[in-house]
Amino acid sequence: MRSTLLATAFAVAIAASAWSPGAHAGGLYDQRAVWLDDQAHAFSMHALSGTPTVLTLAYGACRRVCASSLRVMQQVQALADERHLQLSFVVVGLDPTEDRPGDWAQYRATRGLTRPNWQFLTGSNTAVHQLAQRLGVHYWRYGEHTMHDFRIVLLSADGAVIRTVDDTSQPPERLLP
Repeated sequence: MRSTLLATAFAVAIAASAWSPGAHAGGLYDQRAVWLDDQAHAFSMHALSGTPTVLTLAYGACRRVCASSLRVMQQVQALADERHLQLSFVVVGLDPTEDRPGDWAQYRATRGLTRPNWQFLTGSNTAVHQLAQRLGVHYWRYGEHTMHDFRIVLLSADGAVIRTVDDTSQPPERLLP
C-alpha cells in the first residue's frame, strides 16, 4: 500500500513538473503578477479574460527576433481585421531595466502600434521569469543584450495556450482562433 502511494505521488510530481502549453490551472489570466502598461498604469492579465490574446515576450532594443515577432503580430492583426475577429495583442518586456513603460510608449508610437487592443507591459524580473517559464520561452543575457527564443502564443479566452508560432516560416494564420 505504501509503495503504491509513493509511486502515485511520484507520478503526480513528474506530471506536474512537465511543461505543456495551457497546463497550468486557470491559465495565464489568473497570474497574480503586477504589470505596468506603457503609460505606467497597473495592468492585470485578468483584464484580458474573455478575449483570445496573441502574446509574445520581447526586448525593446532587439533588432532581429523582436522585430520579426512584431511583424508577425501585425500580420495577425491585419488578418483578424479582415475576418472581423476580436483579439488582444500583448508584448511583455524581457528586461525590466531596459523595457520600461516610457520606453514602450515611445516604441509603440514610432511603430504605429497605438490601437487600444495592444498592450506593452513591464514587470518585475520574477514576474517576467515566471511568465517566460510558463510559455516555454528561454532568454539570457549576452554582454549588454538580452537574447531569447522566437515564440508567439495564442491564448484562449480563459488564458490557456492553444497555439504557438516558433519560427518565422510558420504562417501567421496559425495564430487565429
